[in-house]
Amino acid sequence: MKLRTTFLWAMIISLSAAALIGIAVLLLPDLGPTEEILASTALFSAFSLVALCCAIVLEKRRLVPLMWIGIAVGFVAMLVWLFMVWFHGMLNWEWEERVLRTGGVFTIIACWCAYCGLMSLPRLTGRLTRSVQCGTIGIWALLAVIWILGLCWEQEFELLVDYLLGEDLALRLMGVLLILGACGTVVTPILWRVQALRAAAARESVPVELRVQIVCPRCHTQQELMTGRSKCAKCGLRIRITVEEPRCTCGYLLYRLESDTCPECGRKLAQQDT
Repeated sequence: MKLRTTFLWAMIISLSAAALIGIAVLLLPDLGPTEEILASTALFSAFSLVALCCAIVLEKRRLVPLMWIGIAVGFVAMLVWLFMVWFHGMLNWEWEERVLRTGGVFTIIACWCAYCGLMSLPRLTGRLTRSVQCGTIGIWALLAVIWILGLCWEQEFELLVDYLLGEDLALRLMGVLLILGACGTVVTPILWRVQALRAAAARESVPVELRVQIVCPRCHTQQELMTGRSKCAKCGLRIRITVEEPRCTCGYLLYRLESDTCPECGRKLAQQDT
């Protein structure tokens, strides 16, 4: 929780600083190296967002080594881009290109680590749903590898792709992968939610409709009424009876749960939830 809060505040502070600097640029045009400062705060905000995503996954104890790699690589990527923002004029074109490629590679790796961690959070149980989840992560991993190869060995990679597939077919396949990856990213949390709702409906410990023994608060007549809307058999007082079992926000039934963490989504439960 502390790690996530740290990165969250870092992102908020950097975004606020960028906003204040932007306002100052509009009001005071001769303020100084405002472009570099704006770019630096934007980079810090982007790194904080990636680190925040990794921290969320770390709290769930998922993919711990990969998440630390994502945070470390993202930090290195931020330093590389900050160097280019402030000292790009000190390098010749060859070294500048190398630094840009390095920053691009580290950025892709950091973003994929954060994405992989977030996509692994939904605990899908069905074979088909797990295939969609793992397939989506795999598609973005393949795209990340393609982009990294294109950055590191641009000419050689283009010649290899043209030789094997041709430029037109390669672009079409890239478009297909992007569409499939985007669809999988949207569909995976929807499948997780549908799974949670189905599991919740199947885990009812009491029936939705049942008869309850009550005492009328007006005439004090003891009687048996059905859940829902009804009325007292003697005085006609309208009575509505609802039965609600303790559930997590994801829909998981918490009846007789001994743990203080939801086994479905990993949410920390308060005492009143159970």
